[in-house]
Amino acid sequence: MTLPKIKKTNTGNKSKAAARILRALLCFAFWIGIWYIAAAALGKAVILPMPHDVAKRLITLAGTKDFVLTCLRSLGSVFAGIFFGMAFGGVLAVLSHFIPVVKTLASPMLSVVKATPVASFIILLLFLVNKTAVPPIATSLIVMPIVYSNVTKGFSSVPREKSEVARIYRFDAVKKWKYCYLPCIMPYFAAACRSAVGMAWKAGIAAEVICSPKGTIGSALYNAKIYLESEDMFAWTAAVIILSIVIEKLIVNLILGRFEKEERA
Repeated sequence: MTLPKIKKTNTGNKSKAAARILRALLCFAFWIGIWYIAAAALGKAVILPMPHDVAKRLITLAGTKDFVLTCLRSLGSVFAGIFFGMAFGGVLAVLSHFIPVVKTLASPMLSVVKATPVASFIILLLFLVNKTAVPPIATSLIVMPIVYSNVTKGFSSVPREKSEVARIYRFDAVKKWKYCYLPCIMPYFAAACRSAVGMAWKAGIAAEVICSPKGTIGSALYNAKIYLESEDMFAWTAAVIILSIVIEKLIVNLILGRFEKEERA
């Protein structure tokens, strides 16, 4: 006897998505309410402006050409740092797996990079390179150890059975990489991207605040602080948060989401 097939619907998924959105909106409304109460209690807009004043200022700034160019400069700087950090960390992890001496030499350097405060790197880089090059270099130094560590774990997770099959059937290097290593490495690489992207963006903006390269978000934040323009400072901070979310979605979901969906299938 053949049982009738039950047609699957997306009702459950839609309900869960709606519930998540509702929770996010309620949480957002709660903290905006706290902000209103704190601003009203303090009564000093120069220190803590009202949320609606910040929103108006952000909309005004967003309508200007300088705002768009400033965001693009900072995005380009951070994206460059993320790209080079991921590339260098990934290549170093591959070399460390196949050439043990590379791992021996790289481990102390990566430990130092992870333990050193970002501000120390930024100040040191100011003595060595032009200030416009500091944000992408600082960003790449944040990303590189995270990617290296996760890709190394991915290599360690390759099942021995897969390696044996590749050896018995004499897979060439490309086929062995595609069928043995890549499926095990990519989930770890995806996790590294999730961890690194937000940290990289914050490190890049922090470097811009310290270095103040002209026409960047960090420079705008620094100037707002100097001239006590609180609404501008909060508006630029809101822009940083929004752009951080956008960057994470672009890098993680668009680039790595497809592979993760195939793995789950």
